[in-house]
Amino acid sequence: MFRPFCTWSKGNNTLLFADKTIFCIGAGDEGSLGLIQGITVDLCYCDEFTLYPDNVIEMIKNRLSRDHSKLFASMNPKHPGHILKKWVDLADEGNPNYYALHFTLDHNPYISQAYKDDLRTTSSGLFYKRYYLGLWSLAEGAIFDFFDRDIHVLSSPPCAAEYWIAAIDYGAVNPFACLILGVSTGRYTQSDPKIWVEKEYYYDPKIHQKQKTNFEFANDVERFLAPYSLRGIYIDPSAAAFKEELRRRSLRPIDANNEVEYGIQKVSEEMMKGTLTILSCCKNLIREMEGYVWDNKKTEKGKEEPLKRQDHAVDALRYGIATHKIVRSSLNDHDPIGGFRRM
Repeated sequence: MFRPFCTWSKGNNTLLFADKTIFCIGAGDEGSLGLIQGITVDLCYCDEFTLYPDNVIEMIKNRLSRDHSKLFASMNPKHPGHILKKWVDLADEGNPNYYALHFTLDHNPYISQAYKDDLRTTSSGLFYKRYYLGLWSLAEGAIFDFFDRDIHVLSSPPCAAEYWIAAIDYGAVNPFACLILGVSTGRYTQSDPKIWVEKEYYYDPKIHQKQKTNFEFANDVERFLAPYSLRGIYIDPSAAAFKEELRRRSLRPIDANNEVEYGIQKVSEEMMKGTLTILSCCKNLIREMEGYVWDNKKTEKGKEEPLKRQDHAVDALRYGIATHKIVRSSLNDHDPIGGFRRM
């Protein structure tokens, strides 16, 4: 009679293997503490370990209380002051309780050489050091250190747009930014996808010496977007009141991916590949791209965040690039293009 190798219990996310219970736990936030606290762990595997909160990492370590308990983990490196870098250092110093292996992307035999070459040529600075070379590097200086007006700024769109998207960073006391991005999937040109920032709306209340209400901003945005066939409007999820104001105008804003590091990485990759460009009329965005830097004070405390200064158009760009998926369509497809409809 056939017996299953192990049994999955969907209700509590556990695998039963012989007399062992294997817990499958997500550890993306501190809510995981309650699932880990109090249990004794024989064997633990953690993927992307540097993304776990520090107190979750400490709790996992404390649960490995038996002499034979072991932890295996895989991760991309972060800043040199990260708690896990200290474990790596203990391994390098010969501590018998720790063992570390260092790999670069070139060591991975399951990734094509074409992908490795692409990542090598489209990564720079911090992201190249961490995700290609596997180094525990400190964030410092300009974030878009590769940005070059002669390369990344155009006087006109690189090709005809198949549709457009909009991206909004809401500000009341701080500047309010809305970008329109043209998109070509390569459907008609049989070329690589292209996306470009075609136009910007930028309102700084300090310059104009007047704050606008949500009603006024919604009027401005509605007029700004009216000429375009939009596939999506991406906005900071925290702008709840303004999103409701847009819905009253039958516009349907979409909560953007606001993960800062991921957004910066995606913008960097697309620009270095030549997929993403900016039209010269978007002067505020270009200025912010050149002044977008890491916050040295927070870096010294083990946190890596951009300096919150003149970053509103860049934040809007992050939202659009990190959230919208450009899907290249076949010429045989018959789905309509530009189908962002009002309700």
